[in-house]
Amino acid sequence: MVKTPSKLKDRAVKRAINTLRKDKRVEAINLAVIANELEVSLDELQTYYSSAEDIFLKAQKKDWDSLHRYWDKQIKKAKTPGDYKDAFEAFFERFVETLSDDADLMLEMSCYLPACIKYRERNRKKVRKKFLSLIKKGWPGKDDKVLVRQTELITIIFYGFIDHVVHLTKPERFKLLRDFRNMINLQLQDRKFF
Repeated sequence: MVKTPSKLKDRAVKRAINTLRKDKRVEAINLAVIANELEVSLDELQTYYSSAEDIFLKAQKKDWDSLHRYWDKQIKKAKTPGDYKDAFEAFFERFVETLSDDADLMLEMSCYLPACIKYRERNRKKVRKKFLSLIKKGWPGKDDKVLVRQTELITIIFYGFIDHVVHLTKPERFKLLRDFRNMINLQLQDRKFF
């Protein structure tokens, strides 16, 4: 029996992911079946999730909210350009550290389910805004056009990185992260960006 709401929610996500891995279809995920497997009533499960889409949306939000809280703490502590650079890099490090073994399916759902797609786009704008601020403070002296273009490029590259890194093993993720950070730093050192 599932005792706490957080455990129930986490186990419901895990059951949904297991069903998705087995059946390869979101339509196969059934809240009544999940409730039965978790030995809770459907009503109890529905106090947290209204559908399979809702399970994946809330899991996506939970992961990103945690990442943003961590990142905001790093940004708040920053005072010098070096501190802002560190906060910028800490985001990537934390992102890779916190990727679950099921990150590949979570990404697929974030690009497939309508509510998850909308959330992904809102979050992308939020990430882009923080990138812009951190690049401006961590690599000062860039004119506005360069700043905007570099921010757009870093955002595009980061989302491409996400699409690739979720399919790697944990050790491979960290190897790729080193190369990714080196590439980003080289790009951001360019003040003219022709």
